Amino acid sequence: MYEPSRPADREGRYKSPEPADGKSHTLALLWRERRFLWGVAWKTIVLASLVTVLLPNHYDGITEIVPGESQGGGAMGVLSKLVGGATGGLGGALDPTSLMGLKTPGAFYIEVMKSRTVQDRLIDRFDLRRHYSRIGRSFPSVYKYRLGPKLFEGDYYTTRKQLKRLTDFDENKRSGVVTITYTDYDRATAAKIANAYVEELNTLAAQLNTSDAHRERMFLEERLKSAKQDLDQASLALSQFSSKNAVMDPQNQGRTMMDAAGRLQGELIASETELKVQQQIYSDDNIKVRTTKARIAELQSQLKQLMGNSGATPADAGGKGSQLYPSMRALPILGYQYSDLYRQAKIQEAVYEFLTQQYEMARIQEAKELPTVRVADLAVPPERKSGPFRSVIVVLCLVAGVVLAGFWVIGRNSWEQLPPDDSRRQLMAEVMQSVRRARAGAS
Repeated sequence: MYEPSRPADREGRYKSPEPADGKSHTLALLWRERRFLWGVAWKTIVLASLVTVLLPNHYDGITEIVPGESQGGGAMGVLSKLVGGATGGLGGALDPTSLMGLKTPGAFYIEVMKSRTVQDRLIDRFDLRRHYSRIGRSFPSVYKYRLGPKLFEGDYYTTRKQLKRLTDFDENKRSGVVTITYTDYDRATAAKIANAYVEELNTLAAQLNTSDAHRERMFLEERLKSAKQDLDQASLALSQFSSKNAVMDPQNQGRTMMDAAGRLQGELIASETELKVQQQIYSDDNIKVRTTKARIAELQSQLKQLMGNSGATPADAGGKGSQLYPSMRALPILGYQYSDLYRQAKIQEAVYEFLTQQYEMARIQEAKELPTVRVADLAVPPERKSGPFRSVIVVLCLVAGVVLAGFWVIGRNSWEQLPPDDSRRQLMAEVMQSVRRARAGAS
């Protein structure tokens, strides 16, 4: 027990302090208790040093990205010029996007990286539930204990909170550069996760792209599929018709058949003339006369087959190959049908080629408008730690311990100087007596 700082009078009451400076009295009291304060100080230093030694080192993985230029158009450019001209060249102080309440690309990217989708992808990609539970020695109460291969694996909710606490996003309003800082207990993991934020940002931004070029590309992609099906059907119908009726090119084929018919007709006339001459010289049983008659019959048969019947086609011959090509009488009808199928095929081919060109142009435009980011500085494993600052922690603990000990000394001295009949002393006595009775009853 410490002796009272002030002597008591004959009636048991403590004397009032002699008139003196309050600060001097407090300093004198602390000087008398210097051994107690010194004990608190060195014990605090030892305890804080042990705690700081057990704290793991922190490393910062830092990535700087530059948002891509907006392709949204001349409206913002004209607005920027108008604002710059109206403010006398103070366009940097008055951002048109801020005046209209629009977000900057950097703010949009930061919100995307803070989304639950990006966080869950990073958690699954780097197995952060187990990673944080192993290295989070200063936060053991937030992790669940599980048996089996998932020992000390945390849940997604807790891991998201830890990931959010260890990640910092900062946007430079003037330059638009966004700095991503991720702090981890492992220097390689810090750099990998900082860079992974950019990769997941590009992936998710591409999925969230709602630009006009993207919608046009999606429409053309669906239209191109249907046009390809129509082209295939038209080409198949044309090929089947050509195979069935032996029609390749009606115009050239008709011209060729006319030439062939003319040659046959000429040979037939020449053979008939020759036969008449031979009949005047030889009898009908002569070999020359019979040979000429046979040649005339063959030419007439070929000419008849070439001319054909009205509407006859190679398919009308019973499929036995007796007629390889359509006759001249059937060729105009087949040519009309062939021309119609050929025209449909060419139309579908032209539509398909046009849609293909438009689709490629839409893909190029979409690539231009895709909200991708450019990496100014890629995160590398840091060479030095970013924390904790052990000397600062020890000094702060020392100051806090000495200050609390000083308040304790002053408060104890004030309490000891209270008279015995003081209401606060009586209340404390009643409380202590009740506590003793409760402890005695429990034992």
